[in-house]
Amino acid sequence: MQVSQSLLPIQRILRRPSRGLQLIVLLILAAGSLTLGCRSLQAQQPADAHPGDHHGPPPGFPNFHPNIHPPKGTVPDPGQPVIFDASSAGSPVVLDHNWRLGIAPGTDPAKPDFDDSKWPTRDAKEALAEVKDPDSAADSDKDLPKGPPDPQHHPPGRPFAWFRIHVKLPEHHGPLVVLVRLPVTRTAQFSMGAEAVGMDLFANGKQVIPEGVNGSAPEGFQKISRIYPLSLADDETNLTLAVRIPFVPFGMDAYTGFFATRTFILGEREDLRSHLDLWHHAMLFERLPGLIDGGLRALLALFLLALFWVQKDHSEYLWLGLHLIVLAPLAYIGLVVSTAQFEQLAMTALIVELLLISAYFYFEFLIAFLSLRKRWYILALRYSAPLLLTFGPLFLSMRHGKAVLIGLAISVLFALLWVIAWLLFTTITLCAAALKRNYEAALLLVPLFLDVVGIGESAMPYNASSGSSQSPLTFHAGPIPIHFESIADFVGIFVIILIIFFRFMRIHRERERASGELAAARSVQELMIPRESPLTPGFHVDTVYTPATEVGGDFFHIQATGDGGLLIVIGDVAGHGLQAAMNVSMLMGALRRSPQTAPAELLAGLNHVLVGSSSFTTCQVAYFSANGQLVIASAGHPPPYLNSQEILLPGGLPLGVVPDVEYEEITLYLHPGDRLLMMSDGVAEARRPSGELFGFERVRNLSNQSAFFIADAAKEFGQEDDITVLTVRRLVQAAAA
Repeated sequence: MQVSQSLLPIQRILRRPSRGLQLIVLLILAAGSLTLGCRSLQAQQPADAHPGDHHGPPPGFPNFHPNIHPPKGTVPDPGQPVIFDASSAGSPVVLDHNWRLGIAPGTDPAKPDFDDSKWPTRDAKEALAEVKDPDSAADSDKDLPKGPPDPQHHPPGRPFAWFRIHVKLPEHHGPLVVLVRLPVTRTAQFSMGAEAVGMDLFANGKQVIPEGVNGSAPEGFQKISRIYPLSLADDETNLTLAVRIPFVPFGMDAYTGFFATRTFILGEREDLRSHLDLWHHAMLFERLPGLIDGGLRALLALFLLALFWVQKDHSEYLWLGLHLIVLAPLAYIGLVVSTAQFEQLAMTALIVELLLISAYFYFEFLIAFLSLRKRWYILALRYSAPLLLTFGPLFLSMRHGKAVLIGLAISVLFALLWVIAWLLFTTITLCAAALKRNYEAALLLVPLFLDVVGIGESAMPYNASSGSSQSPLTFHAGPIPIHFESIADFVGIFVIILIIFFRFMRIHRERERASGELAAARSVQELMIPRESPLTPGFHVDTVYTPATEVGGDFFHIQATGDGGLLIVIGDVAGHGLQAAMNVSMLMGALRRSPQTAPAELLAGLNHVLVGSSSFTTCQVAYFSANGQLVIASAGHPPPYLNSQEILLPGGLPLGVVPDVEYEEITLYLHPGDRLLMMSDGVAEARRPSGELFGFERVRNLSNQSAFFIADAAKEFGQEDDITVLTVRRLVQAAAA
């Protein structure tokens, strides 16, 4: 049973899944790390552990004391030397055979004179094929001698897997180095709180410190290809390399899969430096599509944010832009981590936190994009999302005590449940919208489907020699491999661009149509509301009308009667836009057809016209007789001012609220030169950016000014509603007549 070989596809899936599944995988692994962290607080070092043995199971892992059997493989005859002859192989040479494998504690196997003659040999390329089935291990217990534990089979302390090779070097070989080459990967490896399983290399009994960034302390950083310099005399022809790794009998880091991800190359520094440079170039080329994808995401995010700035009523642009701008740096973070310059633990916390934040932004995008109603599950996901921010800080502090671990356990469990609910919500919502023939939602399902196919690509057979997956979905553009996952990412960006284009064009057409309708309504309104005051013998009328939008909801009507009187109507329809303009047109038509001049009767007739409409209207009617008598009735409109004094009017319901309303009138007298001010509520409700209102006190102080002065003062203060101001002054010649 080839355990390690079967686990490799799973390992690659864990390292590059789709966004939603990646979150679930990472959170599940984080939950597993909590158990290890809890154990690390109680674990004790073995009494016979060597101080220098810094590798091995991370603190908290139980010390394995299994029935260790010599690994299966070819065991040479006792005393027969097994030597890798590199005396005439040139430089570089791949150390791909004649390795001896054994399980032992401590550092004795690192010594060149250590007796490894009873250890089986392994071919580095065939190490995975020789993994023994665990069931057969149990059966072989009967072959072991009975009695007290034998240190050879039950080594005390932490056991290690040792790989030893004896190399014959040419004479006068010059300075030599060993390059340990790892496969080229597209994404950074995640760390879940335990130290990464590393390796120690010994040359003739001396531990070799690798070169490169953090070479002296590689624990906690991603494993990369490194050069190990060898301190050998030029005439020394015998080299014993011993590699020590923690004994892990199963899983993705099992010792049986050691050579599946490592190639040992011996040679001169210049030659292997070229090999290492090629490896770094290959890493860059492997990640180049992801870096381009990240850059495109950032540019698209900035475009979406600019689009939202122009169209602030479309919040979906804001949320999608934030979603993309959070995802954009992931590839660049992975590039930094892949050079062993950024700790894996911090990287894991950062990437998981960014993915959780991006998931929340995408959730808000779907709500705005599909105009979803605020149901209970939407509100639950929204208002519980801030708790997701606790994961990163708690994860980084997980070794600081049990209280932090308990908090992290709660945070991980909550985040896992939240992400599962998010996945269900996203999938069901998009599918339901697509079934309702929402083609934009159907387009969003395309990258989701491609991500699933990309996961299948990750499980393709693995080629250890080339360090790549044998996927028929991968092709090369020169030295750059284009994987299906990269294609899915680019398709996702293209889909977003396509949706933005279609949505922008649809909104543009809708706005053009609405603008045309509003322009037509404005033309009708301008025809019905006079731009200039008509002839009003005996009275001087001054009017100003300033709508807040293209089509306003204020209106006024001035009509000279045959008996020398004057009828003035001023009103304000609730709302703005086309519906308000239609109500204004309906009221103005009713006013022109009505023979009534009595204010109360006229208001009752207008109320009958508006009953059943979707809005209400405040209105005020004043009739000026030729002899100076003034009759006023109001339907909820702001009071008028006579010679800077507010006129108290009986309250009345606005028009269109209820049928059969009777309105009360009051009668006043205007002397020659008296002046009446009538206005809409847009004057008093003008507001500064600080929130301060223009107010009725300012209106009273300015009520003796011209209509233009009052309207302009309110507009400069901060117009928020339509502004209409009318002033009526009785002329002297009217009294003489």
